[in-house]
Formats: sequence, structure tokens, C-alpha cells
Amino acid sequence: MIVGTVNARREPVVRLRIRGPKGVEIDVDAIVDTGFSELLVLPSAHVRTLDLPKQAPGQAVMADGVVRTFDVHLGENEWDGVWRPVFISSFGVEALVGMRLLAGQELRIVANPGGPVTITPVP
Repeated sequence: MIVGTVNARREPVVRLRIRGPKGVEIDVDAIVDTGFSELLVLPSAHVRTLDLPKQAPGQAVMADGVVRTFDVHLGENEWDGVWRPVFISSFGVEALVGMRLLAGQELRIVANPGGPVTITPVP
């Protein structure tokens, strides 16, 4: 189970552990963004810390209609005690968990500041 809390801006936040190819690991507080259809976004500073290899360029249409280009990197994410490869988009200043990372999971949020956030596997 992945757990977190709702912050003062009413955003569900969970802590993730991310690892780069040289074994460097960091903990990241990431906002669960149900409007983001991909896996994971990390700020470029985290990508540099982890020394993540660039895989490809990416492009996305933001909620405000602006088209953004960014780099896609390969790293690993610890999920329920298991490390798994994950494509990581690099842009912005906040880490985001997207819907593709939540595939096969149940997301529960008590949408009040301080409310619990839980992500559990669907049986």
C-alpha cells in the first residue's frame, strides 16, 4: 500500500522512492494528478541528481492548452516494496503521479487538508 495525505491546497500527495541507474535513490513527495495520463513527472533537478538517462523527447498539451516539450528519462520506482522501471517526464517544479502509474490500483482520497490518501492493488 502507498499512503499519503491531502495538502493545504487539497492536492493528494504520496511519497515515492525513485532510483537512477547508478544506484542513487531519492524520496519524492508527488501530487497524484488524475488529469495526467502518463506515468511520472519529476523536476529537472531530481533528474540530474539521479543521473537518469534520456530516452526520447516528449510533447504534451497542458490543461491550459499550451503545448510543452520535455525530455523522457528512464528510472526505477519502488512500488509496494518492488522496484520497477518507469518512464519519467522532466519538466516543471513539482513531482506528479499520473494515471498510467496507477493502473491496477485503487486510489482513495479523503479530500480535506490532512485527509488520508491510499493506493492499494486491485485484487
